[in-house]
Amino acid sequence: MGITEAKKLIGKTCVVHWLDRLGRELNITSKIHDVTFVPLYGGYLISDTEDIRLDKVTEVMLIRDDGSISPAFMAHGESLPVAA
Repeated sequence: MGITEAKKLIGKTCVVHWLDRLGRELNITSKIHDVTFVPLYGGYLISDTEDIRLDKVTEVMLIRDDGSISPAFMAHGESLPVAA
């Protein structure tokens, strides 16, 4: 996931799946507050509970206001448009 794609998620509540340093898949459901670049480390998603490296994100599911869930990003597929 790139920084440009991730910035579309700011202010939205998402389910984020990512790989930790041991290769285990973790996930959170959280509001995305910011996307930032940390020199020597790369891009990060800043959420309520975690700061997640963008290169470790495997999937993002967007939780809409009506409670429905739709895919926003999949690492092994195409980037999906995020509706406003």
